[in-house]
Amino acid sequence: MATEFKKNHAQVCESWRLLGAVNRAAYLETAIAELALLTGNANKAKRLFSHLLSFAPKLDEVERMTGATGESNDLYVTARGKTMVIGTESAKAMAVLGQLMAALLTGNEVILHCPSQDEMSAAAAKILYKVGISEDVLSVANDSQTITLLYIDRLAQVAVAGSAAEVQKISQTLADTDGILTQVIAVIDMQGFTEMLTADYLYRFVTERVKTINTTAIGGNASLLELGTD
Repeated sequence: MATEFKKNHAQVCESWRLLGAVNRAAYLETAIAELALLTGNANKAKRLFSHLLSFAPKLDEVERMTGATGESNDLYVTARGKTMVIGTESAKAMAVLGQLMAALLTGNEVILHCPSQDEMSAAAAKILYKVGISEDVLSVANDSQTITLLYIDRLAQVAVAGSAAEVQKISQTLADTDGILTQVIAVIDMQGFTEMLTADYLYRFVTERVKTINTTAIGGNASLLELGTD
């Protein structure tokens, strides 16, 4: 049963990743109004969340790269993987939810951890579940210690909202963990949220990949396909 659960969990998360940013944005768009009400400044939050979602078409762009004769090379971005969104003691709800929106828009599996705003976290998750985000894709882990969660296996990145000192403490803890290198995405401006307004902000949640296709073998030179058959 546990194996089947893990299998289904991976499949659901992969389906979310493959959905594409524009389609993921369509789900998130329907949650903006209710999520904004959790921040204390609904109008400002709506503007911020809508700004983030406006980048969806660019996230889906594929760039054809110059390559060797007989092959095509397409550059695209995709989700990094398991992402923890942390709201520290000094974090504003708008910063936490902005980071959450960015992590989901970019196709990642997300663990939300904001124990100082437990009710807000639960309400946000409920809103997102209602609009179609799976519990496999988004989970809330406020009943665990932050330091314990930072040691989760194959944690690709941590999006932290809080003071510079709080971010530094979390970064140091991550530096002491084993396994893959975990990236820290910090938002420390709790008034203007300027980090989330930069052109490269959403690209910190993704990684680049290249798809290469041997177009010569596919395109009709049958003699290439026959090599090695004798």
